[in-house]
Amino acid sequence: MRTKTHSDSPTVLLRVSDGTFHMHRSFSDFAQATRSAEAYAGAGFHVAMISATGRFLLQFEPRRQRIAV
Repeated sequence: MRTKTHSDSPTVLLRVSDGTFHMHRSFSDFAQATRSAEAYAGAGFHVAMISATGRFLLQFEPRRQRIAV
């Protein structure tokens, strides 16, 4: 039986910003990072996806859902 000797290190970092402050979220799964970035952008945040080595990968622009009144 083989056991894992170390945990997965983050491979993708999300930098989430609303223009006044920013926060970081790290992921070891690229697909999950993409889904989270899309969700943050859908909520109106700017999102930059960065590799663990610091290379810029993708940018997600904020988009808000329009509500009919």
